[in-house]
Amino acid sequence: MFGNPNALPGMIVVGAFTVPLSTMILFLEVNAWKNVSLYKVIQTFLVGGCASLVITLFLFSIVGSHELDFFGAFLTGVVEEIGKVVIVYWFLRRLGKLSILSGLLIGASVGAGFAAFESAGYALQPVISFFQNSGYYAAYGQQLDASAMMEAINQSIFLRGFLAPGGHVTWAAISGTALVIAAKAKGKIDTSLFTDSKFLRLFLIPVVLHGIWDSPLSSIGADIYMVPVALTVVVWVVVLILINMGLTEVSRITNR
Repeated sequence: MFGNPNALPGMIVVGAFTVPLSTMILFLEVNAWKNVSLYKVIQTFLVGGCASLVITLFLFSIVGSHELDFFGAFLTGVVEEIGKVVIVYWFLRRLGKLSILSGLLIGASVGAGFAAFESAGYALQPVISFFQNSGYYAAYGQQLDASAMMEAINQSIFLRGFLAPGGHVTWAAISGTALVIAAKAKGKIDTSLFTDSKFLRLFLIPVVLHGIWDSPLSSIGADIYMVPVALTVVVWVVVLILINMGLTEVSRITNR
């Protein structure tokens, strides 16, 4: 980056965080109740993002890693969405008054944190590979080309940034809304929500979308990222429906 390796960490962090954060701020602005402060949102983003990754890695240590065939892809979808929704539930319990829009916001905040830290990890992989191979090349008197590493980092950052609005941020936002809808029907928020049919029906949407995203189906029209783009359109249709439900809820309560 401008011939200065000191700029590399900043490039990775800014590149990985920009789009997830921007998408999260959209949900903050949409929350007409204004009952969640920016400080709380950033806290949820940072703590929730890290915690959901830890939960996900713990779950993967139990079920194991699999090739991304159809089974492995959908297993990944289940594990990662569970990892996020558990943390979303933890934050919602501490929120107080629940609403559809606040459920969207808390879910999006956790999902944005998950997406940002995961993208930073993917962007770091070419750096790790570069240094792992440096000893091999040095043994044979060859010099590694850092430009290939930088190109791989840039590709990872730009691709994951471009696709971020249709991924973890919106998937977790839907999961947060699913918890709120189920909690409102039950009149309380507790762990029984995870087996509630109202929650499961809506939670199934991000799980299925995530599974398709990671599956071999993504190879269809891969040169134009046809499947991820189509899934992004689908998830935003669902999100816009939920936003409309949330705004209707605001109108109904404020007009009493």
